[in-house]
Amino acid sequence: MTAPTTAPGDLTEAVLDIVRGKFEAPQDSTATTPYEDMEFDSLVLLELAVHLSKVYGVEIGDDEILEASNVAETARLLSAKGARLAR
Repeated sequence: MTAPTTAPGDLTEAVLDIVRGKFEAPQDSTATTPYEDMEFDSLVLLELAVHLSKVYGVEIGDDEILEASNVAETARLLSAKGARLAR
């Protein structure tokens, strides 16, 4: 599986697209909308971590995804682990 292709370097938007699409977050959600406001419980967040790990080829621990409170923090986590968008 390859990483979604979006504007170069825009990992935050790519993760937001995944959260809105596959995980059915409200379409008006932004990168800083708390996962709690999207009604994501711990199970959904763990499923998101598994999905992002597969898509981007980096390991996201359960504790890491649970500490990330929104898409922007999740994208920073992925970036810190070396995740990049496909070009």
